[in-house]
Amino acid sequence: MRIYEDNFAYEIEQVLDPATLVAAGWRYNVYRVRPSNELLHSGTTDSREAAEMEGKRAVQRVIQEAQKKKPAA
Repeated sequence: MRIYEDNFAYEIEQVLDPATLVAAGWRYNVYRVRPSNELLHSGTTDSREAAEMEGKRAVQRVIQEAQKKKPAA
């Protein structure tokens, strides 16, 4: 599932143990989606809720960093 915010997005997915196909946790990935899909950060957590929270936090951090880099108009 991918959630978009501004020019960024995060996605969460369940990680399966390749040997047993049993759920082994959750992964979140943070992307810059414009001008191209660029992976900025990735991490893993134990629960879906934690993955969503970490994904949201990471997107907010990169949005704030991008705004700081913008020259004042």
